[in-house]
Amino acid sequence: MDVEKGHGRSRGMSTLETCLIFIFVAMTGACIGLVVIYFVDKANSETEGEWLTLGCGAPQELSGESGTFTSANYPSSYDSGQSCAWHITVDPEKVIHLWFEEFTLEDTQLCTADFITLQDSVGIIGKYCGYNKPNPVVSLTNQLTVYFDTNDRKTDRGFKAHYKAVAPQLTSEIAGAGGFLQGDQGNLMTPGFPEQNYPNGALYQWRITVPEGETVRLTFTSFDLVPEACGDFVQVYDYNQASPQLAGKLCGGTMPTPLEISSNTMVVRFKSDNSLTSKGFSATYTKSSLPPVVVTTTTTTAPTTQTLPPATTSEPGGPVILDGRKGVLQSSGFPNTYPAHLNNSWEISVSKGFLVKLEITDLAITGETGMCKEDKLIISDKYSTLGTHCGYILPPVVVSASDTISVTFQSDSRLTDRGFSAKWEAVYPEDITEILGCGFSSKEETGVIRSQDWPMNYKPNTECMWNIDVPSGKKITLTFTHFDLEAKDALTSTCYDNIMVYDINGLTSALIQSYGQFCGTTLPDPIQTNGNRLLIRFHTDLLTEAKGFRAYWTTNPSLPAPTEPPVQPNPWDNIIIDWPSTCGKPAIPPAVVSRIVNGEPATPHSWPWQVSMQVRISIQPEPTFSHTCGGTLIHKNWVLTAAHCFIRYADELERWRMCLGKHNLTYTEPSERCFGISGIYRHEGFKYPTVPSVEFDIALVRLDGEVTPTDEISFACLPSEEEALPEGKKCYATGWGDETGDSINPKAAEALNQVALPVVPYDTCNRMDYWWFQVKTSMICCGYTLPDELKSVCQGDSGGPLVCQDKAGDPWEVHGITSFGPIGCIMDKKPSVFTRSSAYIPWITNVIRRDLYNEHTSGCGGPKELTGTGGTLSSMGYPGTYSNTAQCQWNIQVPEGKLVHLHFHNFSLEESDLCLNDKVRLSDKTGSLGTYCSHVPPADMVSDGNTLHISFSSNDKVVDSGFTATWRAVDPTEVPCGGTFSSDQGEITSPNWPNDYQAQTVCTWRINVPSSRIIHVAFTHFELQAVNLLGNCVDYVEVINGETMASLGGSPNFKFVIRFLSNGASQEKGFRGYWTTDTSIFPTLPPLPSNPWDNITISECRHAL
Repeated sequence: MDVEKGHGRSRGMSTLETCLIFIFVAMTGACIGLVVIYFVDKANSETEGEWLTLGCGAPQELSGESGTFTSANYPSSYDSGQSCAWHITVDPEKVIHLWFEEFTLEDTQLCTADFITLQDSVGIIGKYCGYNKPNPVVSLTNQLTVYFDTNDRKTDRGFKAHYKAVAPQLTSEIAGAGGFLQGDQGNLMTPGFPEQNYPNGALYQWRITVPEGETVRLTFTSFDLVPEACGDFVQVYDYNQASPQLAGKLCGGTMPTPLEISSNTMVVRFKSDNSLTSKGFSATYTKSSLPPVVVTTTTTTAPTTQTLPPATTSEPGGPVILDGRKGVLQSSGFPNTYPAHLNNSWEISVSKGFLVKLEITDLAITGETGMCKEDKLIISDKYSTLGTHCGYILPPVVVSASDTISVTFQSDSRLTDRGFSAKWEAVYPEDITEILGCGFSSKEETGVIRSQDWPMNYKPNTECMWNIDVPSGKKITLTFTHFDLEAKDALTSTCYDNIMVYDINGLTSALIQSYGQFCGTTLPDPIQTNGNRLLIRFHTDLLTEAKGFRAYWTTNPSLPAPTEPPVQPNPWDNIIIDWPSTCGKPAIPPAVVSRIVNGEPATPHSWPWQVSMQVRISIQPEPTFSHTCGGTLIHKNWVLTAAHCFIRYADELERWRMCLGKHNLTYTEPSERCFGISGIYRHEGFKYPTVPSVEFDIALVRLDGEVTPTDEISFACLPSEEEALPEGKKCYATGWGDETGDSINPKAAEALNQVALPVVPYDTCNRMDYWWFQVKTSMICCGYTLPDELKSVCQGDSGGPLVCQDKAGDPWEVHGITSFGPIGCIMDKKPSVFTRSSAYIPWITNVIRRDLYNEHTSGCGGPKELTGTGGTLSSMGYPGTYSNTAQCQWNIQVPEGKLVHLHFHNFSLEESDLCLNDKVRLSDKTGSLGTYCSHVPPADMVSDGNTLHISFSSNDKVVDSGFTATWRAVDPTEVPCGGTFSSDQGEITSPNWPNDYQAQTVCTWRINVPSSRIIHVAFTHFELQAVNLLGNCVDYVEVINGETMASLGGSPNFKFVIRFLSNGASQEKGFRGYWTTDTSIFPTLPPLPSNPWDNITISECRHAL
């Protein structure tokens, strides 16, 4: 039975629906199978045996009193397949305090993928992964090792960690408990014992030492840990420093017997996981010669609970009234299972003028999400039910429309689960937008309402509220101008995404009338209220989204409808794109036949627009590129592909190349041409994997050169805007994808393959037994439906083309971009899914036009290319604040024989360590002239050569006033330091030598001697700022031999460049050096000038004894 769009959720199909909901994320990941997983796996395999620069390969030794270290590439994603280590050693009299400023690793239940391991002299302290920062750790000794291991799949931002040497006495203060205990006897316990449970994620370590010749006995006087799977436990070690031995591992609620070790030093380590907690323990240690500790046997039963704020549970007999500013409520027995036959209710009331925000923080109620039966949680306010919930998926935050909200929890006599936990607080109506991410509260008499992200699709699983309150006596007219919501279910007549409108008396808050539910695409009639308050609620479920709605309200319908300012034209809208004059006409015709065939080898170069997108996974001496995705050449500068191909390395352009004219990937072909790339542009709506949907799976890649067509390389045509393909239309997908259909052990094709696939209509493809809600109208499904005809786009590639002809002999048009398909690539009722190119023609043209515009503009206003003898430049908006996510560039060129002098008049950027946030970068033909981010203008500088490049970038957070600068052409003799020299000998000194050099200084010495000579460079004095915590020079001298970095001493090159850079931190004395072409002759420094007081005689005073 065919099911129309949005009608696939009948109650008869609830089990299937629920399964699909719960496996949604996994299903989506599976669906892009080889499309995403294969290309990542294949690429990652290239990293085997490769080491990162920081702590990878050989452990990095950290020996300062304090320091900072990060995962490689931080704050960008770390690489996969790595093993890294940092050995921290501090003063023997101190211990190490380690803490993480940021911690974002792949999250797995047992930390089996990417993880941090901490190890000290006793052994492994812990293993950490996920997105919660580990608690601060204090070592037992002056040494600690941090290991970071990653697998060959998913990566994330990584971590930033700090350490500091501290006195052992501070252990308890830092960690919350633990420390160094000495003496004949003493006590230790978990913090807050017995009044408070120990916290989750705790690590406490005690090092106990009794006098020499004695041994340590440990007696527990109380012991109550969570028994489940020994997630919380105590380890006791006999701390023989040569080889610590585990004396016991204890957990549960049974009192352990006393433990006695064979040495005078014991280590007790307590760890708790991140789930349940309990009361903890107390213990007494003694030296063995003292009498044993007598433990009073008392039986106490303490329930194991989670650490939560005081919570309110309801008992039968009427609602529990909750008032105040904030609170927590939970089902009976939470987090243990709730009882049967419940009918509990709570009524939350806040002060007049406030609203109630309610957030469900934990949910485990028997039932199917969206199909609740007897067990359910019902939330309502004065005017409507705000949700009925069961299952395990957390509902969105809700805000009441008045100062009260009601919560009811019901259960039947059968199965139960953990129940729920929720927190509530009083909020201001003005905070609705910030809390919900949509909606608002307004007292204006006219205005516009839009669904979030309008005119893009609205978000799933949201609750939006608009509250309009106008002066008493006035009425409100609401008019919808656009309306496109998920259609009403055909079988149940349910509006799963819907709008409700409420007419309310503003004086009494009484409900006068409600309107709705509204859904589908029919424009609701205008609504006129009788009261002076209008409430609009918009609810969306987890599944199908649509475009949304736009409406306006007014108290005077006779006035013209409020209009929004027209969308301002972009400065690039009228730029003409030089599309290829010929496209879609291969010089070598492809072998296309009418009969149905499985994937087959393509005639070499018969699909000349096919691109092999290749990535260099690891930085190696000899770059090795691996094919990861396909693409389509549509323009001399542009490749069309899928956005998901750039889930990794999207911001590392240097890793990528686009190879054209390829047929066989195993060797270099005479016809091939490979280009670097200058830009990757993913569609702004593509949010995978943050959002479990691969909609908007389209990207454009800008080549760093122009393609010259040949017989083996040419362009595919783009289809007409919104052109739709008819059912059964035969199209061809091409690529070097997997030939086996084995998702576990995929094998890429050596030569290009092709497969003929007919179009499957959207109404079929979005059926529940096909792709259901995962397929959108902006996609194309292609494949076969009969079991003996199952073909797939395994022979294609992620991002590769699906091309069609209107009729035989017509040009080939790229109608699809390979997006996702079933795992294993062949599955009944799971055709291959392509991004429909015709739905994105405006986006494609806008990206190309914008890039053409930006190619010639700085990004901060004004041209990018600056030529002549002088000019000015500034950050956008100066002297106001610059924009977030700014990207500006200037290329300055002055006449030959001149140099560029740059002077900053004002300079104020967000400051950050290593200039990781907002920054200005300067460079010339020799290399970097520094990276700057502070409130102090950089010192004047002069380029080496007649060109200077300036770039300015900002992140998405703090902004400042920016900068303004002037530039001018100067003679080489006008440089403030350094210069150009042609003599056989000469001296090099840092500015202000022999006094401290200035901050933020750049000096360049260019030495040219006859080609028959050999230049020798030597330093007689050298005192610069030391390396930073990452081992990098911050003030440094570069010596460049011709075009490459040189070592000191003799050089066969007759050109030498020496550059000195200093940052804005501490300054030192600097350096003095020289160059010579004759090692027997070296220059000497002139004597220091005499002071006018040097010859003054100091009289001596002598006293007779």
